[in-house]
Amino acid sequence: MNTAVLDTSVIIKWFHRENEDDVDKALLLQRAYLEGALDVIVPDLLVYEFGGFLRFRSGLEPGDAVAAIRTLWSLGLIIHPVDSLLSEQIVDISIRRQVTAYDAAFVALADFLSAPFITADHMLHEKLKDSYAVMHLAQLEGSG
Repeated sequence: MNTAVLDTSVIIKWFHRENEDDVDKALLLQRAYLEGALDVIVPDLLVYEFGGFLRFRSGLEPGDAVAAIRTLWSLGLIIHPVDSLLSEQIVDISIRRQVTAYDAAFVALADFLSAPFITADHMLHEKLKDSYAVMHLAQLEGSG
């Protein structure tokens, strides 16, 4: 079975498709996950970032936003807690690669798991592509 760490920018596309690029590719990852062909692992930070998206960018009413977070939990993603060792790597990556600690959390987890990190964030991809196993969602082959 394949494993990947997905950025919040990718997971959001599973819920919010309007005016989003590469939704078809995000949905390919979702389908692979739901069919058991892909293990998706995310840091616990994803829950907070997704909640922030629901609050500030989704345009959803409160009841619909709560339903979306409930759906996120029902997917059964593997949510990895940040521990002291991972937090050290997060800080190191953040400083060395000049990215936020939030972004570094996903990269550090992927690095720890020896799994690819898939993001829809172009600037993040550019900052990391030469040092880590990071893929931009647009690079994913196939379409739905």
